[in-house]
Amino acid sequence: MNKKNWLCIVLACAFTLSAFNSCKKDEENNDTTDNGPTEWVKSSAFDGDPRSAAASFQIENKGFIATGVLSTNERTKDAWTFNNNIWTRIADFPGSARNGAVGFAIGQNGYVGLGYDGNDVLRDFYRYNSATNTWTQIASLPETAEGRHGAVAFTLGNYAYVGLGATKTQKTLKDFWRYDPTTDKWEAMGSEFKQKRVNAFAFVIGNKAYVGGGFDNNQYPDDFWSFDGTKWTEEAPLKDSDNTYDLTRQGASTFVIGNYGYVIGGKKNASLNTVWKYDPAARKWESKHQALPQNARDGAVAYSIGGKGYLTVGTNGSMKFDDTWVFTPVR
Repeated sequence: MNKKNWLCIVLACAFTLSAFNSCKKDEENNDTTDNGPTEWVKSSAFDGDPRSAAASFQIENKGFIATGVLSTNERTKDAWTFNNNIWTRIADFPGSARNGAVGFAIGQNGYVGLGYDGNDVLRDFYRYNSATNTWTQIASLPETAEGRHGAVAFTLGNYAYVGLGATKTQKTLKDFWRYDPTTDKWEAMGSEFKQKRVNAFAFVIGNKAYVGGGFDNNQYPDDFWSFDGTKWTEEAPLKDSDNTYDLTRQGASTFVIGNYGYVIGGKKNASLNTVWKYDPAARKWESKHQALPQNARDGAVAYSIGGKGYLTVGTNGSMKFDDTWVFTPVR
């Protein structure tokens, strides 16, 4: 065989090998590409100023948002409601402008309190009457509880529970307090948390609340707990010993669809856009759902309306957002 033919064979082999490697790389890239069905679509953008660390609560199919910190680092006290994809401004929150407050609802009333006003952490609380569009100050968290920001709040039955967070000196906390709206009093409940924490997350499925995440002593706690109003029970951790999954983070948002809890975004060194689902029956975490397509964020607020999840506002570094996204689980 002459040199010309040998050269042709070598070039042909080289081309085949290159094509094979190219296909192999494409296959590897496809393995990491999210080609599943779309689960997030844009909804009606928030009509207020972009913000983060706002308080929120939900009354039936209406979401409410109040306070927060703006891109100018100013705190605000305006309040809004979200219903049928329409944002409507309601009566301003009557307390001082703040961020890092908490919100919860009992019956037809919403409640907002705690937070940081730029000078000090707060203990005051206010009740919003959704029928009259009015706010009324209620009992503050007791002095023995300490004012705080970055706490969590949830409702079980006719009681609300508020706990965790951090003081002005960044002393993190692990206590919980129960609020009885019929007596307008707070009662110490405690917790079994191994670590204190600020900026944790919470959601309620059925008659149990689930609490985890947050930040403490330059660490991201991985313990995760359920609470039935009396007893705390440790659930599947946020990070397993084999490092096959890790959803430790602070500043995440949550909503519940059906019998599952969803944890969205948050921050761990940088803002995140991932979606994790918790199945309490199987005591299992999974991450098969589509990530938030745009603007990874922490400090957002979320609602569960009509079998769908809604996420709005939030921050990524110095950037504040006002976009709203709706999530439909189809995977």
